[in-house]
Parts: sequence; C-alpha cells; structure tokens
Amino acid sequence: MPQSSSAFHVPPARAQRILEQRTRDLAERGQVVAERPLPPMLICALGEELCGLSLEDVARVVPDGPCAPLPGAPPALLGLMGARGQAFLLLDLALALGRGQPARPGGHVLLLRHAAPRFAIRVDRVTGVQAPQSLPPDPHAGPGPLSGHALLPSAAPRPVLLGLIDTARLLHPFLPAAQTLGA
Repeated sequence: MPQSSSAFHVPPARAQRILEQRTRDLAERGQVVAERPLPPMLICALGEELCGLSLEDVARVVPDGPCAPLPGAPPALLGLMGARGQAFLLLDLALALGRGQPARPGGHVLLLRHAAPRFAIRVDRVTGVQAPQSLPPDPHAGPGPLSGHALLPSAAPRPVLLGLIDTARLLHPFLPAAQTLGA
C-alpha cells in the first residue's frame, strides 16, 4: 500500500490548535510526557483528515461495493453488504464521527474481526500502515470513538496529525440498533 501523502492530513490550522492546547495542558500540569511509538496502525483518509485503527481490529480491506439499506437504521449505519461469503453491517466512519459529509462511495471498506454482529467500516481510502508517535493523553477527550491523537512520521515540513479510533467505542452505539434490526 502506498504511504500517506501530504494531500491527506488534518488542516494545518486545526493541527496547530490541537498541538498548542496539548502543550498548554502539559505546562499547567508541570509534567513532560515523552512520545512513544505506537504499534503499527491502518491509516485511513476521511476527506483531508487521517485516522488510524488498530491492525488487530481489521481482518481485511476490500473495495467499496453495494449495500442493502436497513429501514430505521441510524444515518451512519448504511446497510448490509456481502463480503467473503458473509453479511456485514456497513458503518460510514465519517458519519459515525459526526463529520458533515459521508465517506465517498468507491473508497475502501474495512472488514472488522468482531464476531457478532459483523461490522465493516467505509472510509474514503486506506493510505497504508505506519507506526505513529503517541501524543500525551488529551484531557478534553470524551467518551466517543476518537481516543486521542498521534503524529505520523513524515518528510513534510509540518507534522501530520492522526486521529486514533477506538473500534469498540466506535461500534458501541450501533450494537443496540444492529440487534433491533435483526442483524
């Protein structure tokens, strides 16, 4: 898979605000937390932003394909899709994260390892596998699927910020809907 390009990154102004806020938070606590490498992650693009998912959670990456809509499902739950002889509930990552626009059709779908119900996640594209450098924990991070941020090694002059996705927290709100819809 190709390495991430500078065309897919967090907008510079937003990345700078996040890094400055982390610096202020650490200064207030009087602690210095060293960056540490994280295990390799699957790096995915959502528009201009990058996110990373644990390789342990992803069984396979496949091209986006058709899905059958599920009446009454939340907007981020696109429907059922078939892959590898199994049915998967297809979740749009951009919508699940509260972004305004869904992932573009024709991108990639991540088949997750979870047993029942089986989930797949649509992203704009997969850019590769990398081991990012962790940032100190975000004291403002809520209970949502974004568990924090990391920096990707890059030849670009400014750091490339990566949103870290906690797959269990991402799927949790959709489990009751999946059971209600009979999946």
